[in-house]
Amino acid sequence: MKVTASVQEMFSEITAKHTGAVSIVDDAGKLVGLVTDYDIRRAVGEGQNIFKMTIREIMNPNPIRVNVDEKAIQALKIMEEREKPLAVLPVVDSGAIVRGMIHLHDLIDKGL
Repeated sequence: MKVTASVQEMFSEITAKHTGAVSIVDDAGKLVGLVTDYDIRRAVGEGQNIFKMTIREIMNPNPIRVNVDEKAIQALKIMEEREKPLAVLPVVDSGAIVRGMIHLHDLIDKGL
């Protein structure tokens, strides 16, 4: 989703796709942020009206990511090495272009 999209569009995508997260990209498709359901809950919990906010105000501007050429086990290690384990990682190519998203449950389903 582009950083210029509305919060309403972003919220609709997260809800419709049941993803729990959406990668935020610039016009070239490069990763510039990540919004998770946690980010939305945090903003609402702070009493903010998310529909009056911009995506830039809600997103994590420096998301941890994994390269498309990394092995799945490396993605799992990246997710688990955090103080609070990550449930999702954007997948990017060498130019930081978003190629997908990997979820912890995907890795668990594969037996990692």
